[in-house]
Amino acid sequence: MKIVEDILEKLDNYFEHKKESEFYIIVLGTVFAIGMFSYNILIPETEDMLKKDLQIQNRLKAQLTKEKNYLKSVTVNGDNRYKIKKLQKEIKTLKATLNNLKELNEYSDYQIRKLQELLFNEENWAKFLDSIAKKANDNSVDIDIISNTFIQNQKNFGHVLEIGIECEGNYQSIISFINDIEESELVVDVYDIVLEKEKKLRANFKVSVWGISY
Repeated sequence: MKIVEDILEKLDNYFEHKKESEFYIIVLGTVFAIGMFSYNILIPETEDMLKKDLQIQNRLKAQLTKEKNYLKSVTVNGDNRYKIKKLQKEIKTLKATLNNLKELNEYSDYQIRKLQELLFNEENWAKFLDSIAKKANDNSVDIDIISNTFIQNQKNFGHVLEIGIECEGNYQSIISFINDIEESELVVDVYDIVLEKEKKLRANFKVSVWGISY
């Protein structure tokens, strides 16, 4: 506080000996100097702030215009959700189409599998003969003789294999064995069945397999 008092005392003594006109000149000079300082320092900062504000406003206006144009482009008959609804409808249609294609694919796979069952070659021939032996074993039937003749059929669909079987077992086992053959995946026909009673029931029958030879 002593320092401030000394400065004020010196200023008071300085202006005490000055004329009133000199006092005002000094005051005006001081005010002018402060004004020039403020102008040189504050005005540029203010201009920068104004420029930044204008840039922000311009960006906001541009974004607002863009949003308005987009809203206008998707609005049909006053409905600003028209295109969204249209897209949702198209997606729903595509889903239905996809489901139909899946069902068609599953059906095609099924038909192909069925067709493969009808396509008869030597490989399928061997598999079918093996399946007969397995069915006999599962039903406790003993096969004595099994003969087979592969028939070259030039037709689209027809008789492609003839099998002769002689076997023995109890009545129920033989009936079950014949029934299993008839339920094979291939198209078969069991015929000429002859049953003879000895120590065990003997059966003699033929099996025709139908399909497409290739």
